[in-house]
Amino acid sequence: MEWSGVVDGPAPSRAGRKDSQVRCRHRLSPVAAVIPLVLLLGAWAMTPSAGTMAKVAVFPVENLTSGSVPAAEVTRALVGGLTSAGVGVVSDDALEAFMARHRIRYAAGIDAAMAARLREETGADGAVFASVEWSSAAEPPKIALLARLASTSDAPTVVWADDVGLSGDDAPGLFELGLVNDYQVLLARALDRLAGSLTAYLKTGRAAGAPKAASKFRPKTSHRQITLEPGRIYSIAVVPFFNLSERRQAGQILALLFARHLAGRPEFRVVEPGVTRRQLLDARIIMDGGISLSDADAIAAATGADLVLGGRVFRYEDYEGPDGRTRVDFSTMLVDRRSGRVVWSSASDNEGTDGVLVFERGTSRTAHAMATRMVRLVADRIAGRDR
Repeated sequence: MEWSGVVDGPAPSRAGRKDSQVRCRHRLSPVAAVIPLVLLLGAWAMTPSAGTMAKVAVFPVENLTSGSVPAAEVTRALVGGLTSAGVGVVSDDALEAFMARHRIRYAAGIDAAMAARLREETGADGAVFASVEWSSAAEPPKIALLARLASTSDAPTVVWADDVGLSGDDAPGLFELGLVNDYQVLLARALDRLAGSLTAYLKTGRAAGAPKAASKFRPKTSHRQITLEPGRIYSIAVVPFFNLSERRQAGQILALLFARHLAGRPEFRVVEPGVTRRQLLDARIIMDGGISLSDADAIAAATGADLVLGGRVFRYEDYEGPDGRTRVDFSTMLVDRRSGRVVWSSASDNEGTDGVLVFERGTSRTAHAMATRMVRLVADRIAGRDR
């Protein structure tokens, strides 16, 4: 499992950073499990809606690649989306001072205690977190981004999330007139889409629709033993997937994609990943080979979640340049806190050329473009929407 450690030190810049890994076993006392559960259950109904967010903090961009990323451009686009929706933004100086004051080095999520301090000290009703999953300027260029807006309520949750993955040769068209070889042009398109989605949510309270997903992206196998009660909203914690692939941070990428798609479903309220991460560290949980039932029980008790989702990622393959192969292969497991049982499991495996017959139409040029559709269809089936 992959996550970053929290240690004392100076506040980071808005650029990406390398984070340390924490590996230890979990020890969760009954008192430690009950206290946060009581607090969290009382706070679910207090999560701000889009219309109540008057001020938001935009945290430094997370770098999930092995190279440099356009962090400044991503931040500017998200700030622009917020201001165009009439939402105030915590200034750079104020946010950096806050992070220095509390010695925050992990800036890709927020836990309950830090959310409360952020709200009290800066007046922020929410926090935006963005991650760059893939960035390549080689022709044709490629970019993959994820972003989410979390509440700063007593029980922080994901209130909006979206993602975008583009390649310059996604739609070359006749005589390759649609080919994009300029990285900045492709990046601008991706940022316009992401910032536009955030702006639309803040203005209307409705999240943008997920990308269409062909049936070829459905899980290859699945087993469902959960019946969702009509009208009930289930809280769900998503933990980093155990990474068995050669792609660095693939486990974190899959977890963020699931948080993004589950947050878009009315049946679920997703626990802010920073809260889940904090509880994993505090309870000293490491999931050797993937999530276990005892791990899921400890996480659910600490976060107040009804359901806990985890899994394994076996392949997450991308390529640079015009030629190569994309492939994504992962499995999932959903545990119900009340029964202590596995109520969903699935296995998904696709290559970028699956179902492609002529002219390479329908080819997935990035792993992200394929993975987000695969994850969406798993989320749909968990919700009982696609069986």
